[in-house]
Amino acid sequence: MASSRASFLLIASACVLGLPLAGQGPATVRDLDAAARQRLAARDANGALEAYQQLARLVPQSAAYQDEVGFLLAATNRAADAIPYFRRATQLDPGMAQAWYHLGAALWLIRQTDPSLRALESAVRLSPQNADFRFRLGQAYHDSGHYAEAARELAQAARQMPSIVAIWQTLGAAYMQLNRYQEARDAFRHAVELDPANDLLRNSYGNALVRSGDPDGGLKEFRRILEHDPGNLPVEINIGYAYIAAGNFQAAIKQLAQLTRDHPDEAGARYDLGIAYKSIDDLPHAQAELQKAVQLDPSLAEGHYSLALTLIDEGMPDKAAEQLRAAVAARPSYMEAWYQLGNILKQQGDADGAIEALNHSVALDDQNAAAWNNLGLLLRRKGDKDGADKAFAKAAALRKAEEQEKERKLQQGTRK
Repeated sequence: MASSRASFLLIASACVLGLPLAGQGPATVRDLDAAARQRLAARDANGALEAYQQLARLVPQSAAYQDEVGFLLAATNRAADAIPYFRRATQLDPGMAQAWYHLGAALWLIRQTDPSLRALESAVRLSPQNADFRFRLGQAYHDSGHYAEAARELAQAARQMPSIVAIWQTLGAAYMQLNRYQEARDAFRHAVELDPANDLLRNSYGNALVRSGDPDGGLKEFRRILEHDPGNLPVEINIGYAYIAAGNFQAAIKQLAQLTRDHPDEAGARYDLGIAYKSIDDLPHAQAELQKAVQLDPSLAEGHYSLALTLIDEGMPDKAAEQLRAAVAARPSYMEAWYQLGNILKQQGDADGAIEALNHSVALDDQNAAAWNNLGLLLRRKGDKDGADKAFAKAAALRKAEEQEKERKLQQGTRK
């Protein structure tokens, strides 16, 4: 999949050849316009740029010429120089979707993420039927971590251009980030159907199958890859993970232990092996493998978190708190790690630290009744009656909603 910043402008080249003529002007303008188009058709980017720069000076109110100059500058690796021309084009013609698209692409190239997204959003708003604009916006959302927005745009782009592999692939990746595994599975299945020889896609499809509750289906896809690529380490690790998901922990341990012997520095294999050991309550082996995993890859937030849970089970809360701090340092949005850290600090008598951690937790997910209740207890001890009352009220409301949902499901089952 073309996910680099440059991919925007590579795609955008298809839009340029269809720009309108500058209107009925002097013969010199018409002749220069024709010459510019000829140079562009001949792929003489520098010659076309020179001609369009002259046209932009001769017809300063032409948004089209401003856009052409900007595009050719960006296409010749001068994105920063292109941006003023794109901005001028959008000022001259605020309804010119293509100029907004090019502006967004150029801003993305120089890593101006938020302005890029706003420009691309304008392009899509002005031209909602342009699936390419929508795809690039969705891709930008995905690459900047806005996964819900990415899924929305990419799903629409997929409906408009269902034969484009990269759209389905990026859509599947966005759904995976959102834990919407069944939708990810369906998106990756479309991608694999379009490009069955693509092992990266098939591996992603296998992972989505495992995550969506079909480990046997995932194993089938992984083994198809290994038929012609038997040394594919990520796929071998994924087979171990699929065994874990299937509850076949002994098979997982056998698979992953062999991989760690063959590849002792592979953090992913160590992590999955630790999870397999923890699943059968072999805590010493789980701790050892998870410790090795985070030593090999300190940024592995899940490794720190799983190691912390193992240390809690082994009665070592101080060491668990260290690992939870490492988990949230690696991933500040790790709600579960903040929640567990808050619980441990509460038990250790560190009220201020616990309140801070639980505040992080409920800020990331305000639907955790236990987190709100613990926060209320701590705030009450600190003398913050208003804060405690609000936290207890939130916890009570959530629990009431949970009970009502259980009752609703029970009544539905009774009626059936």
